[in-house]
Amino acid sequence: MTARRSGAVAVAAVVACAVLVIVLAAWAASTGPSDVLNGTGPAPVGTPTVTESIDPHGGASVPAQEKVDKATPGWVRTAAFLVNVAVAVLLVVLVVRYVGRPLASWGARRRRARRRRRQGGADAPEFTVLEPSRAVAQEMLADADAQRQELLDAETPRNAVVACWHRFETQAAAAGVGRHTWETSSEYTMRVLDLVDAHEPAVSRLGALYREARFSEHELTEDDRREALTALDTIHRSIGLPV
Repeated sequence: MTARRSGAVAVAAVVACAVLVIVLAAWAASTGPSDVLNGTGPAPVGTPTVTESIDPHGGASVPAQEKVDKATPGWVRTAAFLVNVAVAVLLVVLVVRYVGRPLASWGARRRRARRRRRQGGADAPEFTVLEPSRAVAQEMLADADAQRQELLDAETPRNAVVACWHRFETQAAAAGVGRHTWETSSEYTMRVLDLVDAHEPAVSRLGALYREARFSEHELTEDDRREALTALDTIHRSIGLPV
């Protein structure tokens, strides 16, 4: 249910309860004071009452016209009282739920906003949240020279290729793109490179060199290092910055 619809339902419920309370109050006022809790209570409906009149000829009293007591039954008054109490309680609950809580939430948001303004100052700059692809591309390009230099300076080609590949993970994490629990290191790196539309053949070649360096028993050569460098340069040229 949307916020607008919830508000409409709340207003309708409050109005209906208020109308019911007014109707019950008017009805209770028309029945007169209640003796449900005090005294012997009203006589049952239909109980005849007898009045006496004076016979003008003999002075003797004779039964007068019987009258039917039309007093409201006691159980009806008790039920009306309980209904009034229940409606009043329901009205309070509705007001607290649909009026009190939104007001409290609005007040809390206002307080948080004032607190942020006090902490940051009136002239604090607003930070723009970048799309994941653009944020990752920026991190990769900013770190491109350092990543390339690490590939060149590592002591062995094996270490150079492994460090170069793992650096993509560091760049993605710095851009705010986290690794899923079910992802392997290679899957994570492939996902972020796909996110920036990196050159697929270059990504595949560098990934193959990484797996060879990481899991094979033979040593990589300097030719492998140069091939990894070519693939890395191609990747950096292809990602660009999304518009």
